[in-house]
Amino acid sequence: MIPVSGRSYTEDTQMMHPFYAICCIAWLLVASMACADSAPPDPCDPVDPVLAQSSFVVVVNPTAGQRASSPLHVRGCSRTFESNVVWELRARDGRILASGYTSGGGVSGAAAFSFSAAFTVSAAEVGHLWVFEPDASDGEGFPGGRTVIPLVLLPSPE
Repeated sequence: MIPVSGRSYTEDTQMMHPFYAICCIAWLLVASMACADSAPPDPCDPVDPVLAQSSFVVVVNPTAGQRASSPLHVRGCSRTFESNVVWELRARDGRILASGYTSGGGVSGAAAFSFSAAFTVSAAEVGHLWVFEPDASDGEGFPGGRTVIPLVLLPSPE
C-alpha cells in the first residue's frame, strides 16, 4: 500500500469510486438523451422574413450531386398556393421516372413537406429532381417557386 494523505492508496480509491460512478452515469444519461433526440431539424426553422411573405419551395434533402437510390427520401419547406407542392424525378433524357404531389405551407405560413419517390434505372445516371408550385394563374401571375436538384441516380442492388 502507498500512503496518500495519511491514508492508504486502497482507501483513497475506494472513497472516490462512488463519485466516479455517479459522474459516469450522469454522462451516459446526458449522452443517451442527446442521441434519442436525433430527429432531423425542421427545414422551416428559421424562415427568412422575406420568404415568409412570398411563395417559395426549398428542398433541404437531398443535396445537389448526391448519389441516390430508390426510394429517394425528400424533405423541404414551402409556402405555396393552397399548400400544393408537385414533384417529378426526371432521367437524363427528360423521361419522368416518378412523380406526385404533397402538401407544404400555404397562406397561413411556411410548413415542412416530405415524400419518397420510388424509381428504377438500369445503370447509374444523372437525373434531376424537380419540386415546384403549379401555376394556378396560367402564366398571368408571378412564377411559382421551383427547385431543381441534380442527382446521381443509382440502380437498385439485385
